[in-house]
Amino acid sequence: MITFVGHLTKDINVDNARREERIEVGGGVLYGSITAALLGVETVVLTKCAREDFESFRFLLQESGVKVFLLESRETTTIRNEYYSLDPDNRESYLVKKADPFTRDDLSYIPYSDVIHINPLWYGEFEEEHIPLLRKKTGFLSADAQGFLRRVEKGGKMVYGKWLKKEYLPFLDFLKVDIREAKSMTGESELKKACKVISSFGPKYIMVTHTNGVVVFDGNFHEAPFEGWILPGRTGRGDTCAAAFLVAFLFKGMKIEVATKFSAKITSLKMLHPGPLRREDVETLTGSWYI
Repeated sequence: MITFVGHLTKDINVDNARREERIEVGGGVLYGSITAALLGVETVVLTKCAREDFESFRFLLQESGVKVFLLESRETTTIRNEYYSLDPDNRESYLVKKADPFTRDDLSYIPYSDVIHINPLWYGEFEEEHIPLLRKKTGFLSADAQGFLRRVEKGGKMVYGKWLKKEYLPFLDFLKVDIREAKSMTGESELKKACKVISSFGPKYIMVTHTNGVVVFDGNFHEAPFEGWILPGRTGRGDTCAAAFLVAFLFKGMKIEVATKFSAKITSLKMLHPGPLRREDVETLTGSWYI
């Protein structure tokens, strides 16, 4: 079983180059959990949102086979993403509304799981002090760096800062970052140097996604390119990639270099359309991949 913890969102995605605006359901736990479930792993989500959104969120996840624990919040997290070019890493994000942060009591809903993936969206959504509590509930603890780095300025703009409490990083087996987050954490603009620095903080496996592909570092570097994407499909890139890797490596028994290529393949399929991975995407895979 794999459990995802984090807020679901209403995303307002604005493509300024094409003058297009789309409103979509999002959040890392949406993209990650649906990916894991469609790849055949028992999947659980713990999230918080406004009661008025319970049924739509529940239906979207459950139709892909995800078990959902929905906790009530005053609001549902809503994020506005502004894209200014065809580079999917060139965007500005604004927090319009935020659901209530997770509390220690909330974590009691999480069952013991083979893997727990912490996937917050903004700093304060999931406190670092909660990380050791989840360490006791799993044999493999992973996280997305985004919600531990992305701070909300006046006016709602979200900007990246340092990981403030590095003493909690050794509790993690796996940490996923994108190219901007890697630089924010380390000050290094060169991807491989940044991986080595992040690894020195404690996590055993580091994944970095960037415009052209994915890198996984475990003392050695494993790389794979993305095969294609469209800008509307970019949202959820890293969440899909991390989930596909965790499933391939930990549940399907793929060697790390094969799991890296598999995660890039799955992510490429997802990025050809808006929204999460679809069942028909998985059905296009050939017998060369063990599902």
